[in-house]
Amino acid sequence: MSKVIDINSDAWYQEVAPRDFYLEIDLERIIMHNLSLIFPDFIPIVFKADIIDSISNKKNRADLCLIKRDYSEWYVIEVELGKHSKTEVLSQIETFSNGIFDDSHAKYIYNKNKRLNLSSLTNLVTTVKPELMVIVNEVKSEWKKDLKKFNCKMCVFQIYNEFSGKQIFRIEGEHPFIYTDFRNCLYEKSLPYAIKILKDEGFLDSFGIKNGDIMEIEYNGVRHKWERNDDSGKVYLICKSLIPPLDSLTDRYRLNYFRTGRIQKSKNISIINKCRKIFKKKPTINYTNSFSFTKD
Repeated sequence: MSKVIDINSDAWYQEVAPRDFYLEIDLERIIMHNLSLIFPDFIPIVFKADIIDSISNKKNRADLCLIKRDYSEWYVIEVELGKHSKTEVLSQIETFSNGIFDDSHAKYIYNKNKRLNLSSLTNLVTTVKPELMVIVNEVKSEWKKDLKKFNCKMCVFQIYNEFSGKQIFRIEGEHPFIYTDFRNCLYEKSLPYAIKILKDEGFLDSFGIKNGDIMEIEYNGVRHKWERNDDSGKVYLICKSLIPPLDSLTDRYRLNYFRTGRIQKSKNISIINKCRKIFKKKPTINYTNSFSFTKD
């Protein structure tokens, strides 16, 4: 089993034995409790309603679902232990792929979380085919190809414990976009002033920066304009400056995202009615997305 060390505290984390230590219901509970943190754009729901295969009439139940907060997409999720057979997993996913989703499923989800908007939820569940995802507690390369036949994602979720009981989780594979505040980059010396973003995975897209867009990035107190340039699935940033924007002797950088706020003072409002009253409006804060390079 793998281990992880936290060099900031000299603490080792040991992977929890994926085949012997816990049951599927334990894994499901841990995943459910942490899905909001992992995928903040989605609302997790326990989803044990019957799903009927429209072709074979077989009936199966999933474990969880994710509802995107803007009601634009949703996921049906099967939580599995790696020791289970591939045949059993594929049988369930086939049912979900051919599944009939109607008002009853929307009402089931709504009854689990009544803070949801029932009308928007019903429209989503009945008109948008759900994304499918299997979450498994160990790497199962032999499952991936067969799950692809049903357009089903496979996400590996591993649990690590530290001596005092603290936990960390490792996420790998296919899943909704996970927001992080940096990406590792490589300085492409074969191209003048070009950076390749390693595993962009929708990072720039999440800030509305598309292929061909110009963005400003700060390095060592100087801001330069960079153009996003996509090529064969790879994402590059090309600097528009005539002077070297980075250190030519360093090839590894991090592109960091941070949100900055500028306070805009509001004018006081005076109302005169027998006596003079001055109302102080609270200042507003205008937030902007900012980026910087640091050596990695």
